[in-house]
Amino acid sequence: MSFQIIRNDITKVKADAIVNTANPLPRIGAGTDSAIYTAAGENQLLAARTEIGIIDRGQSAVTPAFNLEKENGVKYIIHTVGIYYEDGTHGERTILRSCYSNSLKIARRLKCKSIAIPLLASGNYGFPKGMALDIAIEEIDDFLSEYDMDITLVVYDKEAYSLTEKLNQDIQSFIDENYIADNSENENHYSKYDGDRTATPTSTAAELKKIPQDKTTDNSKTNEKQIAPIDIDTFIKDQHQSLDFKNKLQQLIADKNIPNSEVYKNTSIDRKYFSKIISPTNKYLPKKEAVFQLGLKLELPIEDFEDFLASADYAFNPHIKSDMVVKYCVINKIFSINKVNSILFDQNLPCFYD
Repeated sequence: MSFQIIRNDITKVKADAIVNTANPLPRIGAGTDSAIYTAAGENQLLAARTEIGIIDRGQSAVTPAFNLEKENGVKYIIHTVGIYYEDGTHGERTILRSCYSNSLKIARRLKCKSIAIPLLASGNYGFPKGMALDIAIEEIDDFLSEYDMDITLVVYDKEAYSLTEKLNQDIQSFIDENYIADNSENENHYSKYDGDRTATPTSTAAELKKIPQDKTTDNSKTNEKQIAPIDIDTFIKDQHQSLDFKNKLQQLIADKNIPNSEVYKNTSIDRKYFSKIISPTNKYLPKKEAVFQLGLKLELPIEDFEDFLASADYAFNPHIKSDMVVKYCVINKIFSINKVNSILFDQNLPCFYD
C-alpha cells in the first residue's frame, strides 16, 4: 500500500487501472481524455464508452484498457465525470470527492492492486489547484485508511501542478527565514543523515562510579570558580530517558491509545520495518525519514516533535530544505503525510517515498 505523486503522461504509467477525466456524453474530449483514447485505440474505446451511455457528474464507469494493456499492463480505464468550478457554492467539492471515491470503489471491486489518477478537475474544469489537491489527498487518505492499494496521483508537468498561492508564499517565507544554504551538504536528500544505526549504549551509573575521582584541588593553577559535582545517577537517568527512542515511541502510542498498525499506516514504513523499529530486543534506531513520518502520524506539537527527534539523536537541520518544509508543516498542524509529500513535491524536494 502506497501513495505517490509523479509528473508524467498518465498513458505511460504502469498500473492495473487508470482514471480518465471523461465527458458526460460518449465522445472524445480534450487533454487527458484525448490522450487516453489515442493510447487505448480510439475506435474500440469509444465503442465501449458508447455502450455505457451518459455518466452523471461525480459518477464513474469502467471499460477495458485495450491497447494500454499491451503497452503498460493497464487492464481497466475508469471514466469519471467532474464538474466546472463556479464559486464553490454549487456542490462542486462534493461532486469532485465523489469522482475519487467512486473511482477507487470500482478499482477495489475489480481487485486492482494499483491505480493511477490524474489531478481531477484542475484543468479545463477550473478547480483551484490547491483545493483540487486537498480533495484528492483527503479522499485517497480516507480510502487507504481502510483498504490496501498502490495509488499514484499523476500531474502532467510543473505548470499543471501548484499549491495555492498563499500556501506557496507562506512556505517560501518560512524557508527563507529558516533555511541556511550550505553547499557542503546535500540539501535535497536525507540519506547523509539517516543511515541505519544502532543505539550506542550509555555507561551505567555503576560503571561511572568505578572511575577514580581526583578529589584534590590545586588552587595555585587556576582562579576559576569550582564546578559543583553532578549527581551521576540523575545525570544517567536523564540522558537515558532523552535518548531512549523506543520507550518514547511506545509511550506516545499508549498515550494516544492507538493500535500499532495505525501508526505506520499511510507511511512508507511497512509492518516488518516498524517491528524492527519498536522491537525491545535490539538497539536499532530508524532513519530520520521514518522518525519524521512517525512524528507526523502521532500529530505531535512542535515542542514534542523536536523532543521526539532528539530521542533518536536527530534534529531539524537548517541546512536541509526538506527539513524546513517538514518543520513548517508541524508548526502549521499539517500532519497528513500525503499532504506533506505534496508540498515537498511542489518544492522539487524528495518525498518520503523516494
